[in-house]
Amino acid sequence: LALEKNSFLKLFKEVTESTPLTLVVKDENGKEVLKHMAFIKMVQYDKVTDEVRHVDFYIPEAHHKMKINVPLHIVGKAIGVEKGGILEVIHHEVVVEALPDRIPETIEIDVTSLDLGDSLRVKDVKLPEGVKIDMEPEDVLITIVVPRGLEVEETTTPTETSEPEVLKKGKKEEEEE
Repeated sequence: LALEKNSFLKLFKEVTESTPLTLVVKDENGKEVLKHMAFIKMVQYDKVTDEVRHVDFYIPEAHHKMKINVPLHIVGKAIGVEKGGILEVIHHEVVVEALPDRIPETIEIDVTSLDLGDSLRVKDVKLPEGVKIDMEPEDVLITIVVPRGLEVEETTTPTETSEPEVLKKGKKEEEEE
């Protein structure tokens, strides 16, 4: 099979591994011979020119679940970041299991409610119907790190400083009495 280079390169800039494509195979007369949903499995580049040399496509069976990497798309600004924390992304993508027509191109993660020290775990992610993340439910995807030197606000009120309470008198004080 041969690809139309320019149209593939234009398309390749806009897709991810989890983007379903319609693969159309034509004969030498331009007549459509085969049409399938497919995913890009692997792309090989020329070592010198960095041009695309080979593309592997995966054509899944419609009734079989498949596992595929899906990127996480982070939206919103975390409360903890506004307070000076650092948003640390532990996983930029996750492996999902689903039927080919249910696989999302990306999984949207809203971080606006994350405060300093909070984490977002696999079990917290809202997924489309029929989609499952192939990781442990307690695995951390994103966390808000408190940087060194940043003080976390305490809810306690400051107390007055007073003289320490004397529990036992010293020898001189005992002799004077």
